[in-house]
Amino acid sequence: MSLRPTYRAIGIDLGTSTIKLSCATHLKKIPSIVGQPLEGWRGFSGDSSLEKNLVISDGTRNLYVGELARLQSEIKREIASEGKVKSIDDAVLAIKAVLALITEKNYDEIIMATGVPVASSKKEMVKLAKGLKGELNINVENEATGEKIKRLLSVKHCIVMPEPFGTYYHTLKTQGESRAVDAIVIDVGHGSTDILTLYEGRVMRQASGSLEEAADTLTNRIAQELQNQTGKIVRPFDLMSSLSQGKDVLTIGGERWDILSMKEYHIEIIADVILDEVNRLIGTLPPDAIIEKVILCGGGMHIFGDRLKLGFEQAGLAEHPEMLILPENPVMSNAMGFELFARRFISGLGEDGFNEL
Repeated sequence: MSLRPTYRAIGIDLGTSTIKLSCATHLKKIPSIVGQPLEGWRGFSGDSSLEKNLVISDGTRNLYVGELARLQSEIKREIASEGKVKSIDDAVLAIKAVLALITEKNYDEIIMATGVPVASSKKEMVKLAKGLKGELNINVENEATGEKIKRLLSVKHCIVMPEPFGTYYHTLKTQGESRAVDAIVIDVGHGSTDILTLYEGRVMRQASGSLEEAADTLTNRIAQELQNQTGKIVRPFDLMSSLSQGKDVLTIGGERWDILSMKEYHIEIIADVILDEVNRLIGTLPPDAIIEKVILCGGGMHIFGDRLKLGFEQAGLAEHPEMLILPENPVMSNAMGFELFARRFISGLGEDGFNEL
């Protein structure tokens, strides 16, 4: 009697700022960046983990991936920006590198569901699915320790969908919904905001879209105002940490600056832009569509969540508070939902209509 292969379900969210991976007890998040190595340079890293010192080889070249690329590469490339995947080749390499973080041996079969920004075309989604399906030879190195790791993984199926679909599916499963419901998902990331509308469980492309207004928009505007007022260089990236911690007082050039009113002003403006776009997109839905759930997710929700909830209530887009849903882990909910979708596929309940190759 032949043994059934061991399948492993993996969910990946390829965002504009970070790549998130969910697999069983593993939750990984790395910057969505690849970069050129600094030949001949190798310092002493306080954190020698593979995750922070990830180098991948495609046979002809080496690339820094994630945090190593962000901090060390002079020439670096965003894998996704402006609401879509910039380079399929870079995306494939980065995803292979992330897979190396959770694998300790070669596995029989992998079922992978991957989310990409909403503005990514159908052609790009199919190309990414093809690039990830089949035998994956993965060769990575720990730049800090010099350790080389090789993996041979077999991806049986790769399903590629708009990334907010992961949170939609995760929400339905965790709430015990047995039917597809009309919903809109607003995914506020660092580099862009994705808006995904679902009608009878299917993605409505004409009612979905992407905006450049997101968390980075806020930090860029605040940084510019602070530079104008203080005459000091203020880097937007440094502000994100303070905003994430809810800090309203910053020390710049030895002086303390209260940014609360500045922050609230720009949050309201950016949130209004997002709400206006949601209103416009909903207007393209069929007359019989009834939005039952408004789901908020993404790394920017700790900043914009309260203002967006208020805006939906004031605009009448959420008739009662129960319609507004914020997942317990809004940063990882896309990847976690894609893992659940991959598990469903393994159980033989996969649906047609997606990029199953």
